Amino acid sequence: MAIQDFVLISGSAPAIENPAIAGSLGFGAAAEMTQEEEREFKAQLARLRQEHRDLDAAIEALHNSPGSDLLQVQRLKKRKLVLRDRIIEIEDQLTPDIIA
Repeated sequence: MAIQDFVLISGSAPAIENPAIAGSLGFGAAAEMTQEEEREFKAQLARLRQEHRDLDAAIEALHNSPGSDLLQVQRLKKRKLVLRDRIIEIEDQLTPDIIA
């Protein structure tokens, strides 16, 4: 991916690709998920992790380039934080609650 692929429009967030699982992403969702939903979560998680790694590379490339755009670096870092938060949400959905 090119650095230009990561330009973030202010206020945008990663899209939820399947609207059927969008409603089950709220905090405290206790419903059991189907195997298909779990598979979709895992696929989305893999894509988000890859994009997170790609952002690392893009940020590093910008840091190493002469005359890099600091505003673009900040946008990429913010996008990376949004991705991290989304990754954590999905991981929480995939991890069953354990009542101790």
